[in-house]
Amino acid sequence: MANGTFIKIRKTVQSDLPRINEIDNLLAGKARVTTWPFSFEAYWDVYKPELTFVAEGDGKIVGFLVGYMKVMEGTHTILRQADAQVMPTSHYKKVGWIEMIGIQPEYQNKGVGRLLVEAFSKECKDNNAAVNCLVRVNDDRLANFYTRLGFRPWDTVVYMKED
Repeated sequence: MANGTFIKIRKTVQSDLPRINEIDNLLAGKARVTTWPFSFEAYWDVYKPELTFVAEGDGKIVGFLVGYMKVMEGTHTILRQADAQVMPTSHYKKVGWIEMIGIQPEYQNKGVGRLLVEAFSKECKDNNAAVNCLVRVNDDRLANFYTRLGFRPWDTVVYMKED
């Protein structure tokens, strides 16, 4: 239940992709930083994410979350030094990454995103995995959403140089 509407969270199936793509296209305007430069369906075909959920309400898909889980990679770089805050030392052997989340505009701010993140987090917990997400620097709305759910940013920003 999310603010009076019964919401069902379930794993994504292939036939959900056109509806997810519709929602993603609705959100790719000025109010949302575009996460991926191509359609959700193309993303699905290329990356085949294994931890993907949809939220159903009022007989239709009203939101989605795309993620994956992988073995946590150890490294001896600054990202893994004991005093570094970029990638904190963890007892987890795996990490789950939330890559995309989208909620139909009229269902936003009604708890649907929280339910999707909770479903993803439960799957990670069941597999002894930490939960992480990526947010673009200028996406304040998404950053605030994750902060309200208890996520916190790392203390380091990754810079990139393209030749």
